[in-house]
Amino acid sequence: MFASMKTKLESKRAVLAEQTQQRIEQFAQFERQQSLEEMERQQSQQSILNQEVGKYLKTVHPAFLLKSEVNRAVLNMIYSRSEGTFNMNVSMTKEMRKAYSFYHNELKIFLSLLERKGFNLEGQEELFMQSFLTKLQENNFRYLADTYGEFVSENASITEAFEAYLDTVDRGSRYEIGHLDFFSSYLNQKGIVSFSWTTSRLKRKLRQYERAHKQEFKMKELERRLQRIS
Repeated sequence: MFASMKTKLESKRAVLAEQTQQRIEQFAQFERQQSLEEMERQQSQQSILNQEVGKYLKTVHPAFLLKSEVNRAVLNMIYSRSEGTFNMNVSMTKEMRKAYSFYHNELKIFLSLLERKGFNLEGQEELFMQSFLTKLQENNFRYLADTYGEFVSENASITEAFEAYLDTVDRGSRYEIGHLDFFSSYLNQKGIVSFSWTTSRLKRKLRQYERAHKQEFKMKELERRLQRIS
């Protein structure tokens, strides 16, 4: 009798164990399917984003957004859009006012079009801004590299690179964020600095160098003016 009961109990345990294993395998398969669908969704969203941002940035070039505090302000505007709130600082700087104008006159319209194309902005605001800035930085570097060419010689020192930059770039553009971001990447690619300097540090070092050689640069500018006359 006891042997029969033991056999039945072991049989029942075996059935339960098999059912448990089946449930584990079904859940694992469900998890894999969910993970695959999520991966495909993310890839689809990134594909839409890359394609549309790439096309959009062929029509505009808001290089001022490369400044960290400015793009953070625009990201906050995008968050406010998602949350249905509104926030404006009346004491904005000139750069912030420019960013505010760009957002309301340009970017907000693009965001609506992007959503119509199938991109879900809500919850992906940082992904959008990161992709936008990466493409903007890439376009900015390519454009200015084409504009100025190889203006720094191989194996140049940092001071030689500073001198070449100040000789090449017009005074009104030298300290614009687009040019500083380009120059920082250029120095890194040339191996003149072993790491990518922040634009604020580069700006400070560049101004220090220009002030220290102020007289020399003024003479060079005068010489170029005189050469144009002759």
